[in-house]
Amino acid sequence: MMIRNRVAGGAAALGLLLAAAACGGSSGSNGSNGSPSAAGGTFTYWTSGWQPDQIAEIDAAFDKAHPGMHAKGQYIASSDQYLPKVIAAVKNGTQPTVLLTQNPSDLPVIAQSGKLIPLDGKLTAETDALYPGIKDSLFYKGHQLGIALAGVGDIVLFYNKKAFADAGLQNPPKTWTELAEDAKKLSDPAKNKYGFYVPLGESEWISFAWAPMLYAEGGSFLTADGSATAFNSPAGVKALTTWADLIKNKYAPSTSYAQAGSFDGAPAFASGAVAMIVNGQWAVPTFEKAGIDFGVAPMPAGAAGTSTSMGIGVAALLKTDEQAEKAGLEFLKFLSTPAQGAALAAKNGGLPSDPAQLDQQVLKDHIAKNPTYPVFAEAEKTGKVRPITPAYDAISQGLWTQINAALKGQKTPADALAKAAQDGDAALKKLG
Repeated sequence: MMIRNRVAGGAAALGLLLAAAACGGSSGSNGSNGSPSAAGGTFTYWTSGWQPDQIAEIDAAFDKAHPGMHAKGQYIASSDQYLPKVIAAVKNGTQPTVLLTQNPSDLPVIAQSGKLIPLDGKLTAETDALYPGIKDSLFYKGHQLGIALAGVGDIVLFYNKKAFADAGLQNPPKTWTELAEDAKKLSDPAKNKYGFYVPLGESEWISFAWAPMLYAEGGSFLTADGSATAFNSPAGVKALTTWADLIKNKYAPSTSYAQAGSFDGAPAFASGAVAMIVNGQWAVPTFEKAGIDFGVAPMPAGAAGTSTSMGIGVAALLKTDEQAEKAGLEFLKFLSTPAQGAALAAKNGGLPSDPAQLDQQVLKDHIAKNPTYPVFAEAEKTGKVRPITPAYDAISQGLWTQINAALKGQKTPADALAKAAQDGDAALKKLG
């Protein structure tokens, strides 16, 4: 499931390294991290998410389905350390043929080197089969930079069934207006009981969790061409005001329940301090272990409907040698088949990238054991992925900083978003 905290500020330095790589060094004649490719299409791919047993399983399956081709997977680093290692390899000409990354915004940074091969027209059927919000996230300045992998993560509304029953509420709210009304009935600040959890602190999670509210009100994160921010809008102000009012009216706690390495506030719901929280399928085991009798429901709707935020992994093709590149492209197609996608989703517990994967028996068997899964999968139909831009981390940091200021009553939602947009536009101008 591809959701993680992000560290802003690295894109500018990495861009300088890529510029140097584009101007000099090998164009990449190695198919296996510095070793010449074997005849028949041996290629190396790097991952930051798959463990050795999964790599071995996938390599064997690909090799069996593609005689004469050989995949060599390598776990390189954790997500936060992955991009610098890729950049170093691109700079000295030892890059792999295929990259599997948990951050799509890595791809336009890598593309600056001239060593990323656009997939324009190469995977048309596979790309068209993806959920719309996933498909849209793969394109940058008119070019398709990668293909999405199965194992998607998104967020929905969790609610405490006992707390709802005690408050005389039969069903979860369907709109943000209803959520605020229900949160009032569920709140008793004197007993440290609140209706809803609004995330506070310093984390990309805040931007990620707020974005669906923006989309639900009809807003956009960036302009259509990606050249400027678009969240400083009536839709954005309405969305942020909803959060701010929940805290102001004491229907949500004014303190953060984030913990080191986890910023989604899960302890607030697991402890019973809040009756509703927005979270992902990765939180289900935590809440089950806590003994919470909970249900899941779609994200509440706004004036334009409902939406969710999705985190995805992507695969990209790099320049190495002709035989390795041909095999690498076949590997991307292999990972994109419904059968292999379903197997990946069932293995890692994530969601499908292509709705056809839901029809595969391996995923049907997985869903039968996970009754909340269909709600998360259904949310993908209207979900959106973080914008694919090297400036995303900087934009998000400016946004979550200003959201916090609004939630703490230090700024109005309008003033907070105006400042975040000013900083975000500056980052876009600098980083592209």
